[in-house]
Amino acid sequence: MQPVERLDLDELEACAGAFDQAVDATAGVDRFCSRSAWVIPYHRAFGPGRELHAYRGGAGPGASFVLLALARAQEGRALLVPLESMWAFACPLAGEGAGELLARLLDGPLGAWPVWLTGVPPSGPATAAWATALRGRVRAQRTDDTVRCVASLEGGLDGFLARRSRAFRRGLRAAARDVRDAGIRFEHVRPAAAHLDALYARVRAVERRSWKTAAGNGVAEGPMAAFYAAMWPRLAREGALQVWLARDADGRDVGYLHGAALDGRFRGLQFSFDAELRELGLGNALQLEALRTLCEQGIGAYDLGAVAPYKQRWAEGRDATVSLLLLPRGGGTR
Repeated sequence: MQPVERLDLDELEACAGAFDQAVDATAGVDRFCSRSAWVIPYHRAFGPGRELHAYRGGAGPGASFVLLALARAQEGRALLVPLESMWAFACPLAGEGAGELLARLLDGPLGAWPVWLTGVPPSGPATAAWATALRGRVRAQRTDDTVRCVASLEGGLDGFLARRSRAFRRGLRAAARDVRDAGIRFEHVRPAAAHLDALYARVRAVERRSWKTAAGNGVAEGPMAAFYAAMWPRLAREGALQVWLARDADGRDVGYLHGAALDGRFRGLQFSFDAELRELGLGNALQLEALRTLCEQGIGAYDLGAVAPYKQRWAEGRDATVSLLLLPRGGGTR
């Protein structure tokens, strides 16, 4: 039987590479949002007061992981949740033996708490293995599914546009023309880790003037700003981070888009622009510029994240994972 080790946050950071390898080996999960570059920054930004329950089973390339944190449900009940529990993208189980590891933990230190598993593939070998390992130990209730909008970039930019409606293409052409006529130009950056502070300051300056911030949903301050500030260096070290900036005729930053590419798939993170330019179509022009660059790089898909009305116009596909609430058979909770 493989040894089980409980990890503190520093120890989890130290074995982030092994954890990411385990995520990559777990079929059907959201590989980007289940990796260390997403879940550790989220825990640091949004859940630093939560008790970490991170476990590694085995060692080396075949290690498995269970990453959970103790939270409080709305009714005050204790509940184990994934490190990223806001959008339910991340799967807290990674590696071939993750189901057996969780089963051992439920028979021991985690047995008295309900567990919320998110990011579970609807079917496939990983899900089947987890179900087999957990059978008889818990009662599983399916909660809300998580759906992401995904645009195929097959056939390059021409192929992408051919799969859009005539009205959509006409609107994109008009936005690109209006932005160009206004003197706005785009800058694409694949930054090194050493240059991130100044670049992130430029992005946050745009965000403070955005309609999102005006509506109270901006990401220039607070936990969301800390989340991306912690994520960017990790992505930059992997060569995955990409940033597009829109600059007006006076050289002032007026828009941005950022995300990361992993194995031929781009995950969009945030984009926004100066609220005064909302009628110009700058948001659409930014997306189009990013698509043009990604197609030139040979990227095959653009994951726009959680479903939203505007995203559905850009994406023809959807990727879904499910969430399960695992209740102890004994019924007792702490």
